[in-house]
Amino acid sequence: MSAYQPNQSAYQHNKTLAATLALVKRRSDKLTSKAELLQLLDKLATLPQPLAYRHLPLWFSSAGLVAAALGCLWLYHYLVELTWLPAIGWTLLGLSLLPLLVIGWRYASLKKLGRQLYWHNALLDNQLQLLRPGQWPDSRSWQQQFAEFDRGNHKRGFKQIIAGHYAGAEHQFDYHYWHFHYVDRRTVSRANGKGTRTEYTHYDRYGLMLPFRFVQNLFICAFAPNGFNGEKYQSDSGRFNKIFKVRAKEQMQAARFLKPAVVVALEDLAGQLRQLNLEFSADGMLCISFANADLLDARPPCGLDQLSRFRQSIEQATALPKLQQTLASIHQLMRHSDSNF
Repeated sequence: MSAYQPNQSAYQHNKTLAATLALVKRRSDKLTSKAELLQLLDKLATLPQPLAYRHLPLWFSSAGLVAAALGCLWLYHYLVELTWLPAIGWTLLGLSLLPLLVIGWRYASLKKLGRQLYWHNALLDNQLQLLRPGQWPDSRSWQQQFAEFDRGNHKRGFKQIIAGHYAGAEHQFDYHYWHFHYVDRRTVSRANGKGTRTEYTHYDRYGLMLPFRFVQNLFICAFAPNGFNGEKYQSDSGRFNKIFKVRAKEQMQAARFLKPAVVVALEDLAGQLRQLNLEFSADGMLCISFANADLLDARPPCGLDQLSRFRQSIEQATALPKLQQTLASIHQLMRHSDSNF
C-alpha cells in the first residue's frame, strides 16, 4: 500500500483510501489485543481527515448523464422521426444511477467497517475470541447430542462460534456463544391452481454452550424442536407452565432441579430472552438457546469519519450488558442448584 501523498487526484485518493480500508478489514479479523486494534486506527489516522471518499467526479458523471438523457428527450419533441432518441435517453438516465450506487456502496462499506472494528473491540474487552471454523469445537456432536439442533428439513449449520469465560462469585466456567442457521423447505400449490412451487424459509437461533453438572437429561422448552420428548413435568407455578414445557428422563430429576427459586429465575430469564430453551445433556452440558440476535450487540457512538472520537470510544471499556446479564442468570441457576448433590 502506497503512502498518502498530498494534493492527490480524487482517483489516487480513493485508491489509497480503499487499499487502506481493505488492509484494516483483513487484519481486524485476526486481532488478539486492543494494542493491535489501535495500530489499525493509527494507519487510518495517516490519511486526510475526515475519512471520506471524494465523490465529485461521480456526481459530475451522474449529472452529465442526466443532462444528456434530458437532451435526447427534448430533441425528440423536435425531431420525432428519430425514433431511437427516447431509447437512448432512457438508457442514459438509467446509467446515471450507476455513479450514485457506487457512492452509496462506498458510504455503506465505510460505515460497516466502523461497526466491525467496534464489535471486535467489544469482544476483546469482554475476553471473547471469535473462532475460525477450523478452531470450532465438535459442532457435529452438538447436533447429535442436543434436540435443539434438530431443526430445518433442508439445511442447518453453525454460522459463528465465539469462546468466552465467566467468573462469578461462586462458580466459573468456559462457554461458547453460537449462531445456528436452518432452512425449512415446503411445497405449496400455486395461486392459479396450476402446479406447485417450492418455498424456503430461513431461521436463526442463538445460544450458549457450557458445562452444568447439577442436572442431566432435562429439557425446559419454550420453543420446541422436533426431538422434544421424555416424561412430562409441571411446576406449581402457573406462570412458569404457560411459558415452558418440561421433559425429563425421570420426573424426579425435574422436581429436584425446579425448586421455587430456580422457577422464578427461569421466569425472569424468559422475560429477557425470547423462545428460551434450556437443554441439559446426559454428560453435564447445558445448551441454552433463544431467538435474540442482539446479545453481543455493540454500536459505536460515531463512525470512522470522526476518527478521533471513535478512537476515544475504543480506548474505553465496552460492555455487553445483555450477555453479562444472561451469564449472571446462569450463575444464579448454578448457585440454586449446587446443593442438590
